[in-house]
Amino acid sequence: MENNYKDIGSMIVQSIQEDKESTFNKLFNEHFSALSFFARSITGQELFAQDIVQECFIKVWKRYKQLTDPGGLKSYLYAAVKNDCISYLRKQSIRNKKREVYLEKAAAKLAPSIEQEMICAETAYELYAHIGRLPEKMREVVQLYYLEEKSAVEIGRLLQKNCDTVQHQRQTALNLLRNKKKFLIAA
Repeated sequence: MENNYKDIGSMIVQSIQEDKESTFNKLFNEHFSALSFFARSITGQELFAQDIVQECFIKVWKRYKQLTDPGGLKSYLYAAVKNDCISYLRKQSIRNKKREVYLEKAAAKLAPSIEQEMICAETAYELYAHIGRLPEKMREVVQLYYLEEKSAVEIGRLLQKNCDTVQHQRQTALNLLRNKKKFLIAA
């Protein structure tokens, strides 16, 4: 039986060397599906498996003069496909690891730390507590200006006060807050 394979292999090798293109097409058509199935079983991806098999056939095409072992052609194709699949999987693994590391670093840069969030929450709590202790008229102005984002003119209309009075009360409230807790609030 092994002699039969060698004879067929010898004929293929000799045929490739004599009539390269037509024999190569026959070889490709005969083995492409089986090799693609084999590659897909390793990679798990149809398109990449077919690409890998095509690349292996390109290698055979380029090295047809070096083909001397008739029994080894089929083995060579399967070994080449297997090795290229393993190489592909290694590259994918490295890319995925690099992508994960990049995403982790990006997330770490973007996301505030728990300590920062705690500090912000505590500062906001203290600020609201101090705003709550301001005199009523100043508290109203600060809440409308900073929390509801109303302009001094709008606040003046709502509270029936002069715009300059609203600005003065807002500035006085800010000074009181800065003195109590040294908050730096942009005016």
